[in-house]
Amino acid sequence: MNTEDKMNVCRKLALSFRRYELTDDLIQEGMIAMLEAEARGNNHPDTMRTNARKRMQDFISLRQGPLSIPPSDKTRENAKAIRSGSEAPALNMGDDTYDSLKVALGASTALLEGDEVVYQGETEAYLWVQQVQAMMKGILSERDYEIFLMRYGPDEATLVEVGDRYDITKQRVLQIDNRIKEKLKEVVEL
Repeated sequence: MNTEDKMNVCRKLALSFRRYELTDDLIQEGMIAMLEAEARGNNHPDTMRTNARKRMQDFISLRQGPLSIPPSDKTRENAKAIRSGSEAPALNMGDDTYDSLKVALGASTALLEGDEVVYQGETEAYLWVQQVQAMMKGILSERDYEIFLMRYGPDEATLVEVGDRYDITKQRVLQIDNRIKEKLKEVVEL
C-alpha cells in the first residue's frame, strides 16, 4: 500500500467517526498506526486499516473527557495499603502493577475514591465495543475476524470485494460468513 492509499484510507476512516473537529488529528494518528504496523512487517491492508481504526478510537476516547472506571476490590485494598505506607501489595497484584498504582496514587486518588462511575460522550459505548472485539478475537481466527469487520464494519464490503481481497470465490466468502455467524450465535446463546 503506497502513501497515497494509506492517506485515503485514513481520511475515509477519520470521516466515518463524524468528529470533524478532530479529522486532521485522526488522519495523523491513523497514518502513524499504519506506518508502525508496516515497520513491524504487518503489510496486509486490512491489518493496517484495523490498527489505524483502533488508534483513532483510542485518540477519540482520550478526548471524550473525564472517565473513571470502577476499581476492583483488589485495587481498592492495595490502594489502602499504599496510603498506609505499605511497600508490598496487600492482595495478589504484580509488582509492576503495584508500582504503577503507587505512581497513580501519588498523582491523584480521585480514581479510587468513590463507587460512582461517570461516562461522558460515547466512551461507554466505546468500552463496550472494545470488550466485544476482544471476545470476538478470542473466538474467531484472525482472517475470519478481518472478514467480519470488512462485511459488517463501517465499509460494509460485498462478498465480491472480500473475495477479491483474499483471492477466494464469492461462494467461499459466503461459507466463511455463515461459519462466523454460527460461531457468534453459539457464544450469544451461552
